Amino acid sequence: MPEQEKLTTSAVGRFLKLGALAGRVGFSLVGEKALGLFLGEDSREMRMAKSWAKNAEKIAETLGQLKGGAMKIGQMLSVQEALLPKELTFVLKSLQRDAPTVAASVMFQTLNGDIPHWRSLVREIDEKPLAAASIGQVHRAVLNDGREVAVKIQYPKIDQAIFSDLKNLRRLFELILETVMSSNLDHLFAEIEARLSEEVDYRREAKRIEEFRNFYATREKVVIPALVPELSSQRVLTTELTLGLTIEEARKYDQGLKDHWGKLLFRALVEQLLVFRQLQSDPNPANYAFRSDGTIILYDFGSIKELPDWLHAGYMGVLAACREGRFGDIRDIVTGIQVSMKNGDPVPQRHVDLFREALGAVFTERPYRFNTERDPIKKIVAFNRENFNELKDITFPGDVLFIDRAIVGLFGNLTALEAEANWADELSAALKS
Repeated sequence: MPEQEKLTTSAVGRFLKLGALAGRVGFSLVGEKALGLFLGEDSREMRMAKSWAKNAEKIAETLGQLKGGAMKIGQMLSVQEALLPKELTFVLKSLQRDAPTVAASVMFQTLNGDIPHWRSLVREIDEKPLAAASIGQVHRAVLNDGREVAVKIQYPKIDQAIFSDLKNLRRLFELILETVMSSNLDHLFAEIEARLSEEVDYRREAKRIEEFRNFYATREKVVIPALVPELSSQRVLTTELTLGLTIEEARKYDQGLKDHWGKLLFRALVEQLLVFRQLQSDPNPANYAFRSDGTIILYDFGSIKELPDWLHAGYMGVLAACREGRFGDIRDIVTGIQVSMKNGDPVPQRHVDLFREALGAVFTERPYRFNTERDPIKKIVAFNRENFNELKDITFPGDVLFIDRAIVGLFGNLTALEAEANWADELSAALKS
């Protein structure tokens, strides 16, 4: 069967799998809810927990076999631990892995279509990819002028597949999360669609690379690989090959260097969020690399969240209130950025107090070291699970989805490095930069 025909068949298979999955999950949940009417509270909770676990496995199995929107949405929603049943988030996290690779002969069809003369620019290109993800994969190449480059190529027709997956997954998540996130699904999926639209537009990403390189031009120790415009297009993005240590490799280095790398990661997020107001919102550890000379490398500028004025003002207001000890004002500030109860009331004060208790040590201890035993995110998730019925009545704008994702990812990366610093000082320095 020709490669193009295989891809078309795969798209049909994707649609059928998603439809079948929705049916299986829906039948399972409806059955458990009906049976629960005749059971005691303990038995009902036990059976629902088992049902969620089985459904989570079905979802992960299906999404894990797909590329494009299905796998990407699973990854995006997996960071919203506080809003999803723990059985579901546990299995969704299994999607934070590399995707299966696609044969070079298929990938080069995209090169042929977008840059017909590409072979006149390239001396050699590796057929085995350096990395594979949900939307495309990266191949190492050497240009005629001797430069080593990384060529990121989209899977053929992936842009069409993504939005087909998006519609079907919306139906699926409406079904399984109707009592959990119903008031927020419109916001979340609108935000996900916006970010996915950007991720499949490599010309937009090329523009972002130039913007971020300009922003970091005067900031030491942060490297962003240079764009190679002559070998870039709508579906092909080429940058100079710039390599470093993975986060797993970096963990083996001395603590002083890990602390330094951690400070750079922390300042990068604060500067992007509150100074540059364009946030690299995919915190996957694969999007960072580390060098023994103390530099860090930033990759992948496909998912960038721009902060509108109202949201930037809200984050700055919360920060100012925390610095000045005005914790009672935070509820009104977050209400102003559309975080409130469904009826419009401010969120309960104890939810605000939770964040102060969970994050306070990070900024008051001098120094504070991140580690798995003191993970502040785990404390927040545990609290929210205990108060789940109240939490599901809180509404929030979709804009915060990718900001939360970046912050949770930062804390995870700092924990992996066990980074230590006076983080309040690092915060102040980043805001003055």
